[in-house]
Amino acid sequence: MKKIHNEDAPTNATGSAVVGTGDDKTTWKRKKKKSKIVKRLKATYEVGRKPDKNLVIKKEDRNYRKEYDNYHAQPEQREKNAARLRARRLMVKKGKAKKNDKLDVHHKDNNPLNNDPKNLSVVTQKYNRTEPRLREEGEQTPMPDFTPDSTFASMPVFKVNQDDFSRCQDGKKKHAHWNKHIDTESDYGKKIHGYAKKNPKQSIIVQDDKTGHMVYLKKYSQLEK
Repeated sequence: MKKIHNEDAPTNATGSAVVGTGDDKTTWKRKKKKSKIVKRLKATYEVGRKPDKNLVIKKEDRNYRKEYDNYHAQPEQREKNAARLRARRLMVKKGKAKKNDKLDVHHKDNNPLNNDPKNLSVVTQKYNRTEPRLREEGEQTPMPDFTPDSTFASMPVFKVNQDDFSRCQDGKKKHAHWNKHIDTESDYGKKIHGYAKKNPKQSIIVQDDKTGHMVYLKKYSQLEK
């Protein structure tokens, strides 16, 4: 007869040993500790990066009282600030803004004294602080001049060189497409193209700058797309 051995049933009797269990500590799974990322000083840190070891703290000497007296305390600025507060209260009353919503009341014409409801809008703080600067930069950008060189029979006349005029004249049918014959990348071509887009229902006359001969070209609104 076979001898019967009394053995204790294994802990995991339904299958092979599971990694991370048992008495062998070398196979245990250890939970990784989440490393706390220390932020840099306020307004000098970047999310997800450790603090800069070489970060130097510089103390800025500012006389806030003097700044207030020289600017905010002026009667004109006090009047504008009061007008801004009235605009804010008006938008809160209309339900378009509320306390601590981190939004600004924007004056569309950039005049804080004009609190006409049509002139007010609620915008983000970033937009409200950058829009006046962007507007000033846009005002400084020179606008291209699309004024015709002259007029003939109440129609705009643009002067071109002889080569472009020859292309218009030789390949032209009645009210031909001007953009097929004019170099729109040239200075005068951009001028003609800009005028045509602003005045799509106006026909255009192209004139040879040497001989003075003219050619009628098609309206921009009738160009094939």
